[in-house]
Amino acid sequence: MKGQKRMMRWMVFVCFIGFTLLLVGPLEEAGAAGKPPMRIKSSSIGGSWYAGGSAWAKLIGDKYPEFQAVNIAAPGLDNESLKRMFRKEAELVFLTGPGAYNAYKGVPPVWKEPMPLRGLFGIWPGVLNTVVGADSKFQVLQDLKGTKIATYVPGDINGEQVLALLKHHGITEENTKIYKIMKSDAARMFIDGALDAVVYYYGYGHANLKEMSSSRKIRFLPNDPIKVQAFMKESPFYYIADFGAEFGVPNAKQLIGPYHTACRADMPEETAYKVTKAWFDNLDWLRKVLPSNMPYQNMKEPAAGVPIPLHPGAVKYFKEKGIM
Repeated sequence: MKGQKRMMRWMVFVCFIGFTLLLVGPLEEAGAAGKPPMRIKSSSIGGSWYAGGSAWAKLIGDKYPEFQAVNIAAPGLDNESLKRMFRKEAELVFLTGPGAYNAYKGVPPVWKEPMPLRGLFGIWPGVLNTVVGADSKFQVLQDLKGTKIATYVPGDINGEQVLALLKHHGITEENTKIYKIMKSDAARMFIDGALDAVVYYYGYGHANLKEMSSSRKIRFLPNDPIKVQAFMKESPFYYIADFGAEFGVPNAKQLIGPYHTACRADMPEETAYKVTKAWFDNLDWLRKVLPSNMPYQNMKEPAAGVPIPLHPGAVKYFKEKGIM
């Protein structure tokens, strides 16, 4: 049985890799023929951002061959992506609401001054999932006090959000073993029974969540309905909704937060217009290749969930289409 589970996990991983390589093509071609790069910093392989970045790179490259569009798969989410972009090692990024807001406002300790950041458009929302074993005794988040939990690596804004959420439920690093590790490592440890819970942004279509749910029976642990309100008052990026049915488990109340795309403020208006157009002019194709994510993108309000000003190039496209 254990061997069959490992084989299933391997098959899921191989299929995902094959899909994304078909979308992007060999990364070694980046910068070929002197084309200006259009590098998209998404996430590690397995995340919905990675799949979205792969699709976006293909659309940009097909529609605007003057760019060499590639998707960059690398560990680290908001802060790492933003630092890469401000070092001019990427042109486009996927972000959460808190990560974008903190950079734009220059919130320390990561940022010493407001950063020249502009939004492009909102995508599907992320779900801050607390995953536990289906047969565990835990009923609400505070029940995890004194257990073994995994969340984001140190310095990640999403990890800071998780630690704040846990603190509101009486869980701290002093009374609970909290591993700050990559999602993929946490998934393996959880499958092997080395963790009681994992708390990360997973959400719709996430490969690591599919891996965990296919390897052992899971469920999603709700937050305390009163304690979570204090957290949401401090971080007004979230709302609460049911989540779980996609993975064959009962729905539970989970925190939902915005995902969106962004660029540097100095991106030329025409370039921002083109990369936005490449996405929104191909929604039917995106629904086919991202079936778990695209149903949740807000098409009527593309700025919904984007906590920073939109780039003028994106605004130009939306006004042209009559949706802004």
